[in-house]
Amino acid sequence: MIRLSWTISSRSLAVVGAAALFGVAGPVPAAQAAHLSCGQTVTTSVVLHADLLNCPGDGLIVGGSGITIDLNGHTIDGVGLGVGIRNNGFANAVITNGGVAQGRVQQFDHGVQLNAGTTGNIVEKIAVQNNEFTGVGLNGAHTNNRVRNNLIDRQSQKGVAITAASNGNVITDNTITGNQGEGVFVQNSASNRIEGNQISGSGGVGLVLEGSRANSLLTNTVGTSADAAITLRVGSNGNLVQGNSSARSADAGLIVADSSGNRILSNTLQGAGDSGIVLNSAHSNTVNGNDVRGNTGGIELSFSDSNTIHSNNASNTTGDGISLGGSLRNDLQLNQANTNGARGIYVVGDAAAGAGNKLIRNTTNTNKGNGIAVSKAAHTIQANTARGNNGWGIQADPGNVDGGGNLASGNSQAGQCSGVVCTP
Repeated sequence: MIRLSWTISSRSLAVVGAAALFGVAGPVPAAQAAHLSCGQTVTTSVVLHADLLNCPGDGLIVGGSGITIDLNGHTIDGVGLGVGIRNNGFANAVITNGGVAQGRVQQFDHGVQLNAGTTGNIVEKIAVQNNEFTGVGLNGAHTNNRVRNNLIDRQSQKGVAITAASNGNVITDNTITGNQGEGVFVQNSASNRIEGNQISGSGGVGLVLEGSRANSLLTNTVGTSADAAITLRVGSNGNLVQGNSSARSADAGLIVADSSGNRILSNTLQGAGDSGIVLNSAHSNTVNGNDVRGNTGGIELSFSDSNTIHSNNASNTTGDGISLGGSLRNDLQLNQANTNGARGIYVVGDAAAGAGNKLIRNTTNTNKGNGIAVSKAAHTIQANTARGNNGWGIQADPGNVDGGGNLASGNSQAGQCSGVVCTP
């Protein structure tokens, strides 16, 4: 058994006095002399002065509210079982590292686990590495738990897992890298804020919501995922995805599947192996102001209805800039779809009167195919610009609605437009 001891020095009191910085309400209990061992329940604030190595089960267990566990540059190490630091429901505890050297939690089933009833906890400034299932897990933990400024890398599965109605938590400014599953996984949880994290090298999706609503994904950077960079699926409704960036994901930059009412705003999603944004059976979402240049495709809708697609840049792809297949009542306005390897905007699928898509004031120039191609009725085509395309400026099958004001010139088809009237 490894024994750790300490005294209440001025330095220890300074650490304890930093409770306001850690966000703990009220004074933190002073550290008291004790002997710590693997699996011990900690009921007062502690500052580690030695490593805990080869713990056969749990490392330490939080046993009181308002306490601080300061790794102080030391390591809590397991043998692939249990939890490095476990909290089964105590409030306002802080897990931190006040030492100059990196404080680590490693080689457990779960690195840090906040379980049901845990509120107001802080997990910060530690390295959580080489654990089996999750680096940091929130399982039924709700209301203002904060996971911030940590290194969370090389888990055999998930980096951060937020599950079982873990609502109202904040995950910010972490480096989450090299995890073999998802970087951040949110399941059946609501109103969490995931912001400013650097997520890379994930073996699955970089950041995924599953059956989760009203979460905010803000200014995260997601790179080199073996799947999509960001995915919202299986009833993930009413979420905000804003200001994120992704590069070099093997699948799409962002996928919304079987989910509705989400706002996808001002993201930069580039270098994906599929389209920048994919909506699949996704309805009533808002996709505005996104930069999806340089992907295999720009924005792709399949069987997705009543979405708003405004002011996006879907240019310089190897395929279509914006494509709609079997999708109805979508509103496409003020998008740029230029210099794509196929068409600028492509719409395919029958629509009854009043159920068609609206293509209004979009710019589709210098594409290798048609600027705009609408193969079925009855979609509205109005005030779009299509110049210098290697095909028609606009080609619309009979039965579509010419809303007027369409402009076309310099396209390889001498007639410039078919099915609608265009002026130069």
